[in-house]
Amino acid sequence: MKFFLVLVLLFFVQISNSSALISNAKIPKTQLPAVLKANIVSGDKINQEIKAFGDVEISKDSSIIFADKIIYNKNTKVISGDGNVRAKNLEIGNLSAPNFDIKDDFSSGNFYNARIFFNDGSYLFSNKISRLSPQKTNLDKSLFSICPNEEIVANNSKAGSIFDFVTIKSSSTTIDKDSNNFISKNSIIKLYEVPVFYIPYLKFALPSKRRQSGFLQPSYVKNSNFGFGLRTPYFIDINKSTDLTISPIYHPSSNQLIVNNDWRQFSKYGKYNLGIELSNNQVRNNNIDKTITKRSNKKLRWLLSGDGKFNFDNNYGVDYELKTVSDRTYLRDYSFNYLAYSVSKVNFDYIYKRNYVGIKSIRFQELENESLENNSPFILPTFNTYHETEPLFFKEKLIFKTNFTSIYRKEGLQYNRGSLIPQFKIPFNIKGNLFELSSKLQADLYALNDKDIRTNDSIRIYKSSQSDLKSEIAFNWRLPIRNKSSSSTFTIEPIANFVMSQYRSRNSVIPFEDSTNSELTFSNLFTNDRISGFDRNEAGRRVSYGFKASNFNGLGEFNLTAGQAIILKKDEQDVKIRGFANNNRSNIVGIASFKGKEYFLISYSFQLDQSNFRNDVNQLYSSINFKKFELGVDYSLIRKNIFNANKREQATFISSFRLPNKWNLKVSMTRDFVRSRFIQRGLEITKNGCCSDFGFSFVEQNQSSLTKPQKTFNLNFTIKNL
Repeated sequence: MKFFLVLVLLFFVQISNSSALISNAKIPKTQLPAVLKANIVSGDKINQEIKAFGDVEISKDSSIIFADKIIYNKNTKVISGDGNVRAKNLEIGNLSAPNFDIKDDFSSGNFYNARIFFNDGSYLFSNKISRLSPQKTNLDKSLFSICPNEEIVANNSKAGSIFDFVTIKSSSTTIDKDSNNFISKNSIIKLYEVPVFYIPYLKFALPSKRRQSGFLQPSYVKNSNFGFGLRTPYFIDINKSTDLTISPIYHPSSNQLIVNNDWRQFSKYGKYNLGIELSNNQVRNNNIDKTITKRSNKKLRWLLSGDGKFNFDNNYGVDYELKTVSDRTYLRDYSFNYLAYSVSKVNFDYIYKRNYVGIKSIRFQELENESLENNSPFILPTFNTYHETEPLFFKEKLIFKTNFTSIYRKEGLQYNRGSLIPQFKIPFNIKGNLFELSSKLQADLYALNDKDIRTNDSIRIYKSSQSDLKSEIAFNWRLPIRNKSSSSTFTIEPIANFVMSQYRSRNSVIPFEDSTNSELTFSNLFTNDRISGFDRNEAGRRVSYGFKASNFNGLGEFNLTAGQAIILKKDEQDVKIRGFANNNRSNIVGIASFKGKEYFLISYSFQLDQSNFRNDVNQLYSSINFKKFELGVDYSLIRKNIFNANKREQATFISSFRLPNKWNLKVSMTRDFVRSRFIQRGLEITKNGCCSDFGFSFVEQNQSSLTKPQKTFNLNFTIKNL
């Protein structure tokens, strides 16, 4: 029978003392006695010793020591033990040793030929582990295997038998739980048991989940612009919800220094990031980019980026995206990014049921054409509201939309417009036929100031005040038909849509600011207005007809949408909807797709010439996703026709392979078949190991703005837990 004995070590005289159990509730946790459990317990009053044998367990607070036998000496207040000695939570993980001696309050003691196993599978070996205090422990002649290892987490006995990638051998190591650090002296770092370099003093974080300030894993990079570089990030733990990472990258061959500062903050309502990248101007002067006539001569160049999202409750939300640079060639020089412009925006939304209020501000920064830099628009703000009533007497709904947009430029048109759109919808059902009758009126009021400093007042285009009025009536019909069996569900839905709209034709005095030319596709075939924005609307009388069909069965989901539009009466305007022939009939547009249950997806969108049914516009997308292989293909073909003066054909391939031993291979390319050239191609090899990250990538850019391909190589190697 197992005996249970509470050792009140300060007052211990006999084997048992039942009164100690009663008073424990009033003793502070740190002053509670150690508790002994064993199969056999005996006492020696003469020598003032207690001996325990068989499955011995001594616990105090959250620390537990196991042994085959122990001896407690009341005079020295020391517990000695041997035989399969193990400890839990005495430091950070588990500990094992052949024998030990420790004070009865666990404040100090020694474990001989001991091993500490951390919770991530890394471990420490030491000839002697001396617990100096509950917060500090010293290790004599330590060996630290820094690599996390899941096998050792599951079975600590495997420590030392697995070939370690990185180890640190030190004359002494101190574990400081107050600062959550290791401090090692006279350390030799080994890779696969081969000494690499000597460090007299080394300080790094414990392998625990607790965050703390300090250097993160360094990495090495190499690219064609700046050569070899070293990245040494430093993490600053400001508080539980806020941190800052400063990541300098230095390229000694070009004397190029890039410092990235990434601020992160989490709050009750959301999170945001803010990054500031600073660079000294050591870019090599090459002229392969035709869009760069001159580079900035500033000594300091910068990139400001970030994003954030906040949800204050179920109705209110704010989000932002930020990307702005000190000069228009920054992204080309430092990131090999050939964007024509950058976009920064902030957005506020209020959504309640079917009602919506949105306020958005957008800033565009021209990055390609130097002459247009001062003409970049800054939308401050655009304000939208949408209000829809509940169904009234005959299920009809009233809808009110408003929009106000203000656009500012350093040079060029200053644009202000307000729009009011009341709309009326009546849905009704006759024997399964779904009808909807709708009408709307759009009133626009403009306040304009064409202050382009390069234009004389006598030839300015727009007057300060303009107005416009537009009306629309639409009638929509649908008839969903479903056939369901035990193995599949087939649905077909014929659709027809008739629209009549008109407005006062004043295109010459109303700016063409927020609208653009459009193209008929399957996605806008049955919409009432195929022209975006408020400045221009589709005008005339027109009808669209087609169908949507789907089939669900054991193989997956099949979908097909197709249809055609006809212009019954055309009103001339300065925007176009591509896809209509001279007889006012559109091409036949549609999309066919199949989605397998797990691994496969393919979709084909098309435009068939309305006269001979030739597939003039084609886009094919397919993806395959198995456990260790992924492939994505996006192919487009636009034939030469009356709408398109030149044939265009290109394809993008992206494939990735998960190889053994955590290696990954990714290949990507974009091919222009008409010009027989690669627009972009790249290769990336990575390994996310338990102890190190390795990455190599090659990217070749051959944009139309480049006189020759731009090649970039990147190599980085990171050791974890350092």
